[in-house]
Amino acid sequence: MKPDFEDPGLFSFDDSFASLCHLGTIKKKAIQQARKDVEKTRVFAREHLRPLVLSTDLKIQQNRDALADEMLALAVQHQMLSGSIPKFLGGNSSGVMFGMNPSIEELAAVEPAFQAGVMAGHGLGMVALMVSQNLEIMERVAAKVVEEERAGRPFMIDCAITEPMAGSDVEEFDLLPHAKLVSHARKVDGGALLNGNKCFISGGHSADLHVIVAPFNLNDPAGTLSMFLVPKDSSGFKLGRVEDKMGMKAGSASELLFDDCFVPDENIVYIGEELPADFREKILLSVLGITRIAVGAMGTGVARGAFEAALEFAKNQKWKGKAVIHHQWAQEVLTNMLMNVYMSRSVYLEAGYVLFTTVLPGEAPSIMNTRLFEILYNNPIARRFRYSKIVRDAMLKQFFGKPSWDIQRLQFFSSLAKVVGSDTGMENCHMALEMMGEVGLRHDLGAEKLFRDIKLCQIFEGTNQLNRLHMFNHFIARNIPGVRPF
Repeated sequence: MKPDFEDPGLFSFDDSFASLCHLGTIKKKAIQQARKDVEKTRVFAREHLRPLVLSTDLKIQQNRDALADEMLALAVQHQMLSGSIPKFLGGNSSGVMFGMNPSIEELAAVEPAFQAGVMAGHGLGMVALMVSQNLEIMERVAAKVVEEERAGRPFMIDCAITEPMAGSDVEEFDLLPHAKLVSHARKVDGGALLNGNKCFISGGHSADLHVIVAPFNLNDPAGTLSMFLVPKDSSGFKLGRVEDKMGMKAGSASELLFDDCFVPDENIVYIGEELPADFREKILLSVLGITRIAVGAMGTGVARGAFEAALEFAKNQKWKGKAVIHHQWAQEVLTNMLMNVYMSRSVYLEAGYVLFTTVLPGEAPSIMNTRLFEILYNNPIARRFRYSKIVRDAMLKQFFGKPSWDIQRLQFFSSLAKVVGSDTGMENCHMALEMMGEVGLRHDLGAEKLFRDIKLCQIFEGTNQLNRLHMFNHFIARNIPGVRPF
């Protein structure tokens, strides 16, 4: 339904109370499963991941080409790479999405670089394939992830969008025609040739498959933006440098180089020109609508980790003869930090309610976790049918045929979660170091690492400055004719 109030059109019930609109649709069983998912992640983060955090960060500080192999092995051991893959495809997903972002918070409170670097690139690639609605490629990749994980080996993917002269502007469709892109494809018999380079690609040096977003025509990037799947051993492809970043050391930020890299037709996820114009934009917006909320949860996790570090310091460090926590000024600082955590969490949870009623379902129907559904779904006849063009077109229409105000609401809330989460994470890290003084600069206490890590959350998935303009464009400006931020 349309917003309740046309003038000013900012505070309709649906816009202001997304959670209240949808509370009645959430089953008690889904909440219980979300609790299990989050608690499982908390145990993993605090009992298994935490012992590797500081040693891995130090190792990669000393050798920027080193990779977080121990953390990746841990992810395989705990079946985390298949965590987004449904059970009927052999994966490890519970089918309930409500615990997804709280689980990200749990990981980031302990090691944001594991979430942002080791897991996020893989997750972004999986999201991009899911949103494309190319079931044949998506299921082929999922099967390989599951197969290798069961054998105790990682099989990773990434998603490459950013280029040396084109970052946030590639993520904003209105800015895409002005982006200084170099990566492009050229159609040839049996496939396409990719040329150019991508940079700052999360997990690129660990990835077995690269999901590449690039146009066929550099003069019309918005009209020809397409998606390709490139195995790491492809002819014409090679890895470039690993960036020497300030923080997020455990996650490689990689350069990908293409020189007439051949991509066969079966690895072309979609060709932009073959999709309706509004679908091309909605694919990009939907991917970012999902991942920006995740960054908000990640920033909230860092804010919480900084609070925990400051609390530990305050309990154990003395000042003027008594523990810091007994001083009123310290109690006020700690309370402000805790307020930031709860405020930031409320924003990403609210954004999640918008997401789960716009692009993703909050939970899969229970029948999808049954053996009968698995048998029927993987039947060869069913497979041929769902891989057909008619089914894909119908799914794209269902997926992207949402009313424009629903899409705008998601874009506003996802950017809001991203900005609030990363800004409060930065604020809490600053307050923690201010409280701890020179002691806080010690590597073994972890607070200075969080401070180095959080800055990236303000930059990737579109800078916070761009996301503020994105919010203006999709919320404030939507009812003011002629007002444009770009």
